Amino acid sequence: MNETEWDLQEVKQLKKKRLVQNNFMMLIFFLLFVYYIEAGFSAAALLPVCTAFLWFITGRMLYTVITGKPLGTKTNRFIQTFDKYKKGTRGWKLRIGAEAAFTGACSILLTGVMVFMDFDDSPLRFSAVFPVVGSWIGYNIGEMFRINSL
Repeated sequence: MNETEWDLQEVKQLKKKRLVQNNFMMLIFFLLFVYYIEAGFSAAALLPVCTAFLWFITGRMLYTVITGKPLGTKTNRFIQTFDKYKKGTRGWKLRIGAEAAFTGACSILLTGVMVFMDFDDSPLRFSAVFPVVGSWIGYNIGEMFRINSL
């Protein structure tokens, strides 16, 4: 598409829609996490689930880097196509590749922690919620900044 063919208002609207969708998913994750803590389950049981989820995300990102085809909802694919056009194919691949490398490194690190560290069966404390809330707030601030800078 040419630059004149992109409707920036539509892109902003779709980015806001994706932000709402991602916030809904974060809310579900947050509520499940709080339930998990309140039920008194241990960190040793939660770590393999988080590790598998992080490896799944890494796989999706690597697929996108290798094939150049974005995955996800129609909204997400449209936004990634716009970002690919705006940053150029090379810049877009570098950014996605850097994100995939960082996520892959986190996956490897978390797998190492899970395999080599000994966790007792002590339950999680409610203070474990604060990093989740902090990352959620940071994600929203960053996305609103990116939406407003279009």
